[in-house]
Amino acid sequence: MKKLIKSVIKLILCINIFIIKFKAKILGDYVINRYIENCSERFLAFSMQKFGVHIALNANIKRGLILDNTYRQYTKLHIGDNCFIGRKVFLDLADEIFLEKDSVVSEGVSIITHQDVGKRMISKFYRRKQAKVLVKEGAFIGTNATILCGITIGKCAVVGAGAVVTKDIPDYTVAAGVPAKFIKKLEG
Repeated sequence: MKKLIKSVIKLILCINIFIIKFKAKILGDYVINRYIENCSERFLAFSMQKFGVHIALNANIKRGLILDNTYRQYTKLHIGDNCFIGRKVFLDLADEIFLEKDSVVSEGVSIITHQDVGKRMISKFYRRKQAKVLVKEGAFIGTNATILCGITIGKCAVVGAGAVVTKDIPDYTVAAGVPAKFIKKLEG
């Protein structure tokens, strides 16, 4: 009986996702992004996989995930085994984001993969920049931190709450502040 109920739920989800994809062809990615943002945590990982996100086993993704600059390329997001993504996390998918296994992205974190001022006078001073972001295995990003484009957060590194990461954080390092600076090396 449980298998039947699970099969019916999956079928209903697949039909719903088909309808969302159809609406997105007419109205744009906004439809998919809003669906993901408001999707029940129970069905979020399954639904995201259906849109092309690479999600490994046991990913724990909380409600309110905000995706931007998707351009129907949800395959740019890679979520490893046993990752945790808190509420109201903002992911800019202009380029790829890799969250390796056991990494934690706390509530309110923003991961930005591009910088662009558009076609404005200031653009001659600030050219468009775009690069992937890599959060390595076991890394922890504290609440409301911002990770800028092209950054690598090292293995088992810790980024303090509210930090703005403008440079790579080495493995087993704690960094905090605006901009994020070295605090200490993790030993043990």
